[in-house]
Amino acid sequence: MASMHYPLQKNDAGLAQAQHLGGMGGMGEFAASVAHEVRQPLAAITLNADAALRWLDHDPPRLDEARAALALVASAGSHASAVLRSVQDLACNTPGSHGHFVADDAVQDLLPLLCAPLQRHAIRLETQLAPGRPLLHADPVQFRQVILNLLMNAIEALQGTSGRPRTVLLSSRLDGEVQHFSIADNGAGIAPQAAGRLYHALYSSKPDGMGMGLAICRRIVDAHGGRLWHAPGAPHGSVFHFTLPAP
Repeated sequence: MASMHYPLQKNDAGLAQAQHLGGMGGMGEFAASVAHEVRQPLAAITLNADAALRWLDHDPPRLDEARAALALVASAGSHASAVLRSVQDLACNTPGSHGHFVADDAVQDLLPLLCAPLQRHAIRLETQLAPGRPLLHADPVQFRQVILNLLMNAIEALQGTSGRPRTVLLSSRLDGEVQHFSIADNGAGIAPQAAGRLYHALYSSKPDGMGMGLAICRRIVDAHGGRLWHAPGAPHGSVFHFTLPAP
């Protein structure tokens, strides 16, 4: 996709920074990236804040449940703040904050953000992560962005599925010098005419899609020295794979 360019005015620091965002294709893609990446944590904040108010309205108030809901609000808020910093780093080609962490723990951190859409669409999420809790060396926020985007894509792909249980499988394995992650769904699959453009920024095969999730995923995975690709599922759906170098 062609980059968007904006005229640079003398002594205009804001536009100078906008010029610096060429890594995301300009301000239009940067704004779309921010909107896309904070959508899920903001939805979790709203959902759990409403739940906390309902628990407090009980007679007597259900304080333990309200505290639990508010803890999820705080967690989603922290995630949204971290994602905003991550998107800015990606846009400005700034190296992420790499560290060692366990993939299992990072996945568990995401589950509160996924509970509502999974329950709403009657989808069962299964995880089969590599045994032994191997360490990853990556930016933990950006790793969670990739996992969350791929899982949300799988959930959305299943919304129109009927006649069979709706399932998503997140699995990982150590494969030589890389860790290999897969997210599989048993939905309708990807139309052939869409397959070649899935990773283009601002392209979406969904009517209400923003077309940024897979573009962001590929940018993150590439920046970590890994690969991202997809394949048809068997017998239904799609499987998205990505690799990251093992520490």
